Amino acid sequence: MRPVSLPIYPVTYPEGYRLNQNESQFPVPSRLYDQLATISFQDLHEYPVQPIDELFTRYAAYAGVDPNQLLVGCGSDEMIHVVTQALLAPEDVVLSPSPDFALYPIFTTIAHGRHVQADDLSYDALVQAITQHAPKLLLLSNPNNPTGKLWSIAELAELAGLVPYLIVDEAYIDFTPTSSMVAHLDSFTNVIVLRTLSKAFGLANVRLGFMVTTTELAAYFRQFVPPFNISGVSAKIANMFLQDTTYLDEAIAWHADMRGQWTDLFATIGHVHPTEANFIYVTLDEPEAVWAHLAAHGVHTSKQPNGIRITLGSESALIAARQALVTYTSQPTV
Repeated sequence: MRPVSLPIYPVTYPEGYRLNQNESQFPVPSRLYDQLATISFQDLHEYPVQPIDELFTRYAAYAGVDPNQLLVGCGSDEMIHVVTQALLAPEDVVLSPSPDFALYPIFTTIAHGRHVQADDLSYDALVQAITQHAPKLLLLSNPNNPTGKLWSIAELAELAGLVPYLIVDEAYIDFTPTSSMVAHLDSFTNVIVLRTLSKAFGLANVRLGFMVTTTELAAYFRQFVPPFNISGVSAKIANMFLQDTTYLDEAIAWHADMRGQWTDLFATIGHVHPTEANFIYVTLDEPEAVWAHLAAHGVHTSKQPNGIRITLGSESALIAARQALVTYTSQPTV
């Protein structure tokens, strides 16, 4: 066995409002449930050729690219795994900002690489870290998870010129599509974009993610992906959501409305960072105390070093959070 000690990603399902995993809380319209009921299972004995082919066509149309620029996998996590396995030699360095997605160092270590982080979440800190560490891959999320910070196209273009490969994890980009690097791929030979259907599309249970890059890089990465690596049932479900002409707009509008309400609520106790995602990040003086108090009242958030990240929940979750904050701020020690 290798002498490694990797953290196990925490999967928790507490009672109450689970606002710690950035799962979509948008209620799926009944029309889509009606369509899902029509899915045929007569082909369960077959490898899923047709549903996957259709998925490539539909997602390529949505993303505005050619199907040959795509790979699909079991969530964008698999695509991170593919990228690191395919590009890293032992001890190659992967650089990310701080903070960023917790799985980046795990996948880097699995691929025998070395993960380092910049001092903070600024452009200057990344440039300084590139000079110091000479990374082979710069891997970052945009919008950033957990803060919601949005890297500009100009910043990403500059960074792409400083490293052999830039991987932009766009898990939350569907909420702000004009900020995507996908439309600029023709200008770069070293940019790889990762996408998912887990966030804005609300299909975390379906486990589908995509890589979007140049046709040349896609052909290279395809060597590292086994055939039929996703379920045909998952592909059928995704195809129904992708062909619905208004679903995504409805989901984004719902999140925009809830974002305003959740921002107003938590601005009463801390600094809410600007974001266009399905969560907010709140910097707090006493993050541990706030996190614990909310959890004790059935509102479960993601604890961070200097604050909490909160998935945009439903009206009932908002009411529960408001009631919890009333009792928190009324405590004599606060």
